[in-house]
Amino acid sequence: MKYYNLIKVGKNFLEKKNVLRPKYESILMFSKVNKIDFNDYYVNKKKKISKRQTKIFLKKIALRGMGKPLSKIIGKKEFYSREFFVNSQTLDPRPETELIIDLVKSLKEKSTKPIKILDLGTGSGCIIISLYLELYKKISVLADAIDISIEALQIAKKNAKRHNIESKINFFKSNWFSNVKNKFDIIVSNPPYIKRSEIITLPPEVEKFDPKVSLCGGYDGLNAFRRIADEGRSYLKKNGFILVEVGNGQSKKVKKIFELNQFNTISVSKDLFDKERVIIFKK
Repeated sequence: MKYYNLIKVGKNFLEKKNVLRPKYESILMFSKVNKIDFNDYYVNKKKKISKRQTKIFLKKIALRGMGKPLSKIIGKKEFYSREFFVNSQTLDPRPETELIIDLVKSLKEKSTKPIKILDLGTGSGCIIISLYLELYKKISVLADAIDISIEALQIAKKNAKRHNIESKINFFKSNWFSNVKNKFDIIVSNPPYIKRSEIITLPPEVEKFDPKVSLCGGYDGLNAFRRIADEGRSYLKKNGFILVEVGNGQSKKVKKIFELNQFNTISVSKDLFDKERVIIFKK
């Protein structure tokens, strides 16, 4: 079978499964199976493909048709214009979370002092890696990142290596602050914030394929915020900042939690969809 024939099979199958970009996704999965650049398909589309590669491709197409996210199939997702490895133990990076990077850059755009940053629940490492890469040319950056999942930390380290900064970020296992020793200028987190009862209502791509520990924020979705607010002051330097991503409709409740723990609210920023998404608190 030739390349273009196989792509047609994949496209037709995914169309029936209501996948939004069936041809694009088919070519992308095909290029990963054959270890070729996406655009190479168009140059070589009349070449023949082996039976083994055909079988692998059709298996991936079937998984996509069952609702498995494309990122989980090809093992990669873009964040802040960079590519990151992902797997079943990590949340897929989302465009909304990029707001954290923008806000930290804004906080430190006029600073020349060294900065220490902690990423709580780092997952794929996309936040801390992006922060380091965006800041290090202007100021000295010391970066720590924790996660309770060893598997997630392995992916985060792999991503740091991919971006040639594996020696620049200290990744280690910790249940929130349990193994954290230092104080920081900035703490960032995209914590679990979905109500336990709402997990089953999430889109299948999220509910079935993202790790529950990274989604579930307890009965009201606010457990992680309570933990961060309760313990965070002890790990912040004077005038330090905490930036947290929040769920839809949570900003007022999260503000109250932090303000009861003697934090000052600096700003509440909206995402691309006009939802209040990231709050900055100051010690």
